[in-house]
This record gives sequence, structure tokens and C-alpha cells, in this order.
Amino acid sequence: MQPKWRRYQELRPDELADCIEATPIAFWPLGLIEHHGWHLPVGYDGLKAERICIRIAENTGGVILPTMWWGANGGHGDFLWTHYQPEEATASILVNTTKQLIKFGFRIIVLLAGHYPWQGILDKHIPPIQQAHPNTSIFWGTEMSICGEAVKLHGDHAAREETSYGLCLFPEFIDMSALHSGRDASVWPKGEVPPVENRHPGVCFDPNDPSFGQMGEEARTASEERGETGISRLVAHLSEVISSLDERG
Repeated sequence: MQPKWRRYQELRPDELADCIEATPIAFWPLGLIEHHGWHLPVGYDGLKAERICIRIAENTGGVILPTMWWGANGGHGDFLWTHYQPEEATASILVNTTKQLIKFGFRIIVLLAGHYPWQGILDKHIPPIQQAHPNTSIFWGTEMSICGEAVKLHGDHAAREETSYGLCLFPEFIDMSALHSGRDASVWPKGEVPPVENRHPGVCFDPNDPSFGQMGEEARTASEERGETGISRLVAHLSEVISSLDERG
């Protein structure tokens, strides 16, 4: 029988207490609202993190917190539909919530970020919390880093890698036919094209290019199979590590 996982926000207090007693594992997907090319949803980062957490929780049990959508930093701040928050605001929510989870009794906490700039925020604020609570195991990072050297996945922005991950995790939100030319400067907020000096290196800023917003190998070279190969390795490794820690309890 598969271990049972639940969504944090759907549980009553007694149910949460029972979950901690049975499997004191908390997953917190960390995302962002950000332009991810024409073919991917703007909530791509949070969707990716949440769907990976669900796959792991299907093996380990535990609870999944509501996705944290309000992240910070990145190279798409000038793009329409992007919402970057001040880093200090994002970090404050991260630190306070993680400490609360420990206080409430969770012994294994997985902070999986779908947006790569989360890595710097996590690396700055989580190690001191881990050091102060040695009886709690905290895993943090993106799909590229959370498994350490055991599983090293590649990343990009809305290009071949992220599109492949999306095709295997949430194909219902992806439209590859949207990758076409014919758009103009009206796609920018108020039609104002960002000055060259503000443009993130490697990101396509030409709205007439089907690769607009992408950074990496062309998204049209992505495949569900490519994404599944990487994601399944990550899920298998973390599931094994978490399960072994929970058994040692």
C-alpha cells in the first residue's frame, strides 16, 4: 500500500497531528510567477516544484504545503506577467515558515525550489537553521542541486531542459504550437522595450523570435522522454534517502 500524503491546507488540526505522528515529513514547493516563453505557464517554477514534491511524497508519505509563489531575483523582471518580490520579504517568509515547521514537530523538511535564484536565498538562510536544529533533516535546492552529487540535472530558462521537465510533469499546461513568430513590441509592459544594458545575458529579448524569453537550447528540441529520464532519477534518489531517515526516526 502506498504511503498516504496530504495537502497541509486541507487538514484539520487533529489530522495534522496524526500526520506528524505517522510521517513527520513536510514538503514545501518554492516557486515564482514569471514569464517562461510563449509555450509555458507563468507559474512554471511553482508547478514544477509541486509536481516533483508530489511524486516523492507518493513514495514517502508526508504533507505538502501550499506552493510559495512569491520569490525574488532573476533575469525576466522587465517581462510582462513577471512578479519579483524584494529578496528580504521572500527570505523572511522562508525563515519564519521553516522555523515554524520545526517547532510543530516535522523532522524531515524538503524545500524544493523551481526558480533557480532561490538557491542563493536558501544557501544564505537555511544552514544556520539546520545547524541550530541537528535533529531535523532539511533538504534544500533546485532540481539541479537538491540531490548533491548523486543526481545532477541540467537547467535553463523555458528552453529545452525546463520544457522537457514540464512535458513530463504537467503537459496539460503546455502549448508547443505557441512557439511562433509574428509578435512585436506590444508584448512589453506599456510597449516599452527594455534598454540593452538591462537585458540578462543569454535571454532572447526579440518578441518576433519564437525563442522569446528563453535562455538555453531551443525549446522545440525538448521531449517528455528527456524530462522523465531526469525527474525519475531525482524522485527515486530523494525518496530513498527520505524513507531511510524516516525509518531510523
